[in-house]
Amino acid sequence: MQRFSIALLFIGFGGAICFGQAGTHNLAVQRSTEGENVPERNPFTSPADLAMGQTLFIRRCSQCHGKNGEGGRGVNLTTGEYRLGGSERELFLTIRNGIPNSDMPSSARSKPVEIWQLVGYVKRLGSAAAAEKTAGDPDAGRAVYEKSGCAQCHMLNGVGGELGPDLSGVGRQRSLKYLRDSIVDPSADVPNNYRADTVTTLDGKIVRGIHLNEDDYSLQMRDASGNPRSFLKSELKGFMHERESIMPPYRSLAPAELDSLVAYLKSVR
Repeated sequence: MQRFSIALLFIGFGGAICFGQAGTHNLAVQRSTEGENVPERNPFTSPADLAMGQTLFIRRCSQCHGKNGEGGRGVNLTTGEYRLGGSERELFLTIRNGIPNSDMPSSARSKPVEIWQLVGYVKRLGSAAAAEKTAGDPDAGRAVYEKSGCAQCHMLNGVGGELGPDLSGVGRQRSLKYLRDSIVDPSADVPNNYRADTVTTLDGKIVRGIHLNEDDYSLQMRDASGNPRSFLKSELKGFMHERESIMPPYRSLAPAELDSLVAYLKSVR
C-alpha cells in the first residue's frame, strides 16, 4: 500500500522520527532554553484566529499533513497525540523549531501570532480522533493482512519486508480515511523515498524497484525481492522514474475485508 502501498501505508509513515537517547536529551535542553519566554496557553484563540490558522495550515502544512490533517507524508494530526508533546506551548515550539532529522521544517521566520494561530487550528484537528469509528473487526483484519501477503513488503513490529513502509505505529500516525485510500489507491500519495524506478538492460531485461540513489553515472534501487541493485547508466538501454506505486491496488477486497483490514491497521499503535 504505498500511499502506502499497503506499502505507503506504510511506507512512510513518514514523518515518524526516532531520536537516540542523547539526541532526545539535547533536544529537550534546547527546547527548554528556547521556550523560556513562550507562554503556556495560546493567547490567540478567537474565531478569527482559528479561521486564520486554518488558512495558514492549508497554505503551509497540508501538502504533507493532508488538507484536513489526516496525514500523508507527514503524520496524522487528528489523533491528538504528538511526539514532542501536545500542550499549547509544546506545539508552538514544535512548529517554530521544526523537528531535527525529519521533513518537519522550522517556522522561525513566521510571526509568533501566526504560529499561535496554527497551534489553535492543530488543537482543533486533534479533537477529531474521538469521532473516528472503525466498522471492521481488527482480528479478522489481521487475517486479511496475512492472507494478502502484506508482510512480504511491509515491516510491522519487527516482522516483514522492507520494500514498503514500516507499518509499526501506523494506527497512531494515519487516519481511517488515509488508511483506506492507501489500500484501494496506493498511487494517490507515494512518499518520495518509495518512488519506483524501472530499468531496461542492454539484453532487454526489465527490473523494477524502489529508487535509492542516483548520480550522473549510476542508479541504485531495491528490487522486488528486497535486494539492493546498482546499474551503470552506460550499460542500460533505458531507465524511467515512475509516479505509480509498486504496490497494487486492493480494490478486489470484499467490503467487510477492507473494513476489517483498516480496523486492524488502525489498532497498530
